[in-house]
Amino acid sequence: MTDTVRTAVITGWGEAPSVHDLPAPHEAPGRSLVRLVAAAVNPVDLAIGSGRFYMPLPEPPFTAGVEAVGHVVQSHTLAPGSLVWCLRPDAGCWAETFSAPDDALVPVASDVDPVTAAAMGVAGLAGWMPVVTRGGLAMGETVVVLGATGVAGQVALQAARARGAGRVVAVGRNAERLEGLRRFGVDDILAIDDGDDLAGRISAACPERVNLVIDMLWGEAVAACIPAMAVGGRIVQVGSASGQTAVLPGGPLRGGRLDIRGFSVFSEHATSVAIAHADLTRAAAEGAVGVPVREIAFDDVTEAWEEQRAGTAGVKLVLTA
Repeated sequence: MTDTVRTAVITGWGEAPSVHDLPAPHEAPGRSLVRLVAAAVNPVDLAIGSGRFYMPLPEPPFTAGVEAVGHVVQSHTLAPGSLVWCLRPDAGCWAETFSAPDDALVPVASDVDPVTAAAMGVAGLAGWMPVVTRGGLAMGETVVVLGATGVAGQVALQAARARGAGRVVAVGRNAERLEGLRRFGVDDILAIDDGDDLAGRISAACPERVNLVIDMLWGEAVAACIPAMAVGGRIVQVGSASGQTAVLPGGPLRGGRLDIRGFSVFSEHATSVAIAHADLTRAAAEGAVGVPVREIAFDDVTEAWEEQRAGTAGVKLVLTA
């Protein structure tokens, strides 16, 4: 191993990472060395880089990246050369070779493409787990996905269809991109800005009422779902792209015995996350789930960061070494 490794470093709050040569990490008890192959770029990376993430953060300068996929170089618990996915909410994965706690590493099947394993990391699980585990989808249920055109929303649609939903409705703010979601076999698409009565349009699109809402938006969109929900319906709150607050009527929540369940991949038990990542990457390898991916060379990390900041239009950005 060389004395230095190329590393994506955030030197100040709000600044995009840039590549620097830093001392190579060394083997340590309870930790493994991993050579990076692919790493997804996520909104959470930008939140951490701006100092706005809700978990404790290191002070700049620090290595960027909450997740990466790579091959084990040295480890006391994993075979050298094996492919692993690393999830570290304290960041630090975006380096040619990085050190990670052994319990942050999840084995990836040898027949799964590393770029796919990266693309189906944080963003993929934010669509998969709210449907399959946190939302507890049952066969035949009606699912509404709010914010369906994003990467997590696209995965949620496909997860609902793959796991036996009876009806799947996609809701979003971009009518053109919503049309593209028909390839996933959705039963209806609703553009938020296409008229004022979103609540009425959701009710009309879901005649048997809504059992599960996967919410990437919050705000007025989730409030519009309440009148259409079945007794015992669940709302899994994943993101707040439309704002941090929502005004919800108390009566229908009580009368309908509705549940609002928060979700963050960083709050889920590590074992559950590992199982879900294995299930999701297997589904992706078999063609049951997929999202558009744009690969960007690791040395162009600043470009990737700024592209993520500007919005990716539902395309997953993945750094490749």
